[in-house]
This record gives sequence, structure tokens and C-alpha cells, in this order.
Amino acid sequence: MTARRMMLATVSGSFHRHMSAIVSAVETLTNLGVHVVSPADPRVVATQGEFLFVASDRTRSVRLVQDRHLECILASDFLWLVCPDGYVGQSASMELGYAVAKDIPIFSDASPADLTLRQYVTRAQSLSSVVDHAIKQRRAVPLPGLLIDPHASIEEAHAILDRIRDGVTEPVSGSGSEVARRVLRDRQTLVDLLSPNPTR
Repeated sequence: MTARRMMLATVSGSFHRHMSAIVSAVETLTNLGVHVVSPADPRVVATQGEFLFVASDRTRSVRLVQDRHLECILASDFLWLVCPDGYVGQSASMELGYAVAKDIPIFSDASPADLTLRQYVTRAQSLSSVVDHAIKQRRAVPLPGLLIDPHASIEEAHAILDRIRDGVTEPVSGSGSEVARRVLRDRQTLVDLLSPNPTR
């Protein structure tokens, strides 16, 4: 019997206004056995203008951090929105729009003040009720890509490149068409691995 994949979640909200509630949500989800892919460690460690970097941010590039957060949303079973007073900032609004476009369920224990955003957020009594619901509604999600797990992705990319090199440089023994198919398959796997929205 195959082991079940760990439940994945991403948390969005205003780091400036709701950081203590975000930290609490990450801790609660972790205690419920959910792997929070972003922000995995929400302790603020640096700033750039109004942008706050947290301990789990691997880079100090605003664009790469935001792209990684979006990729984490795509890889998640659900997005948890922290907005205890109804406030949803511009970045979190963009993240909600991305989740909606990618059909990622969005939950919160508070309703956004904005009427339009409220239409896309399911109100939940608690994080534990969301986790129970998400377990019943599990869907296939993409495997973590380069921005989420760079070390594993780079190792896998090196192994694929080694196979491609061997396929195109070593003398062919047996069926050349099988080697060609394998090289093309590895090439597509490499593209998927390095793309911002992996399809594996």
C-alpha cells in the first residue's frame, strides 16, 4: 500500500498587520500534521522597503520570494487566508486571485471586508475543520518545483542532464528509437521540473 502524501498548505495575509495571527496559523497547521510550504518559518529577518522577508525565504529578491509563494499555493491542498479584521492587502489579494485561477480552495476564519474577495473565500470555524475537509477532498497537486525545493530539484535536474548526455553521446546499442524516446522524455521532465508551474 502506498503511503499518503502529506497535506500541504500555504498561508497568506498581511505580514504588517497580522503577523502574530499568521505565526499562530502556521503553528496550528503544523500541529495538525500539515506541512506549511509558505511561509514555513514566518519570523521576520529582513526588509526591503515595505516588503518583509521571513526566515524561510531563501533569497532577498522580492520577485523570487513572491514567485515561490505562488508556486507554493499551486502545490498546496488549500490556501489559508489570515484576515482577522477583514483587511486583505494588495499582495494577498493577488495571491487569492492566483489561487482562484488555479482552482486552489481558499479558507479563512474571518471574511474579507471586500465584497468581491468574500465570494471566493470559504468561511471556516477552525483550521482543524479545514484540514478534515481537505483530507476528504484531496486532489492531485504538482510536485514541488525549483522554487519550493531547490536542492532536490537541482539534484534531479543534474541526474536528468547526465542521462540526456549519455543518450546523445554514447554509442547506441540496441534500438536507436528507444534511446531517442528516452532522451525526449527526459527533456520534457527537465522542462517540467524547471518550469514555474510543473505538470508532473
